[in-house]
Amino acid sequence: MEIAVKYFGIIADITHKKEESFFIDDKSSTLKSLQLKIEMKYPKILVINYSIAVNKKFLQNDILLKNQDIIAFLPPFAGG
Repeated sequence: MEIAVKYFGIIADITHKKEESFFIDDKSSTLKSLQLKIEMKYPKILVINYSIAVNKKFLQNDILLKNQDIIAFLPPFAGG
């Protein structure tokens, strides 16, 4: 399955990408396993408090990923 991952703000600066695709063979792959894979690939994001949205929805729990999901890694929001 193909998963699109989008990076915003400082996370895009760290990854040097705004978006990339991950091809996952395991149909039982979870959001947490993808998050760990990305953190291993870009360890500098571990020092940032970030949020993750799946298909434009913030989630509190781990989920099974589906083909064509869009995952967004979002930096802390500044209010004002």
